[in-house]
Amino acid sequence: MGIEEEVIKRLKNIKDPITEESIVDLGMVVSIVEEEGEVKLYLDLSRGAQGPFMNALTWPVRAKIVRDVVAVLLDLGKVEILDARSFQRYYPGDE
Repeated sequence: MGIEEEVIKRLKNIKDPITEESIVDLGMVVSIVEEEGEVKLYLDLSRGAQGPFMNALTWPVRAKIVRDVVAVLLDLGKVEILDARSFQRYYPGDE
């Protein structure tokens, strides 16, 4: 099994806290890129967050999803999580 298939398999267990549906089934996983032993995961985390007010309201949901993703992928080595629309890096934090 390749890294992309392994990541998808693991991410199917991550649920959106609001809908309780898999983030894979919801289409939130946009791209998985493996480069030099690092996995970059592009997620559609800013979906529906138009403007600063909605962005602030949805932050706890995005943070929970990122924490859950990190927990299931941590043993794969270096993982980076980015928003697919804004390219904002959610994990790891600023170093």
